[in-house]
Amino acid sequence: MGIHENCKSVDRSWNDPPWESMITTLLMMPLQERVQRNNTVRTATEKMSDWGPVFVAVVLFILLTPGLLIQVPGRHRFIEFGNFQTSGVSILVHSILYFALICIFLLAVGVHMYMGS
Repeated sequence: MGIHENCKSVDRSWNDPPWESMITTLLMMPLQERVQRNNTVRTATEKMSDWGPVFVAVVLFILLTPGLLIQVPGRHRFIEFGNFQTSGVSILVHSILYFALICIFLLAVGVHMYMGS
């Protein structure tokens, strides 16, 4: 019986992956801190939209489009400005930069712009 009980406990821990609670904690922690800091309760009649993430994503997308303003790596140099050309490597580099900057601005800094009635 002891062996079967141990197998059941291992099976239960296998069904609940440890990263699931970690991801939930990381995603929900800024929201909980924000609610505690503001100490305000918003009713359903108040309609406020958080446009911060949208604004940051659009601005970073425009600024980090390979070849539009800057291209890393360029065709002839490491950094080229305004050449309107791109390559697979520069798309990969700009995608990694975009992901890193969007994580910093949205998760670490917490950019918010509330617009509503």
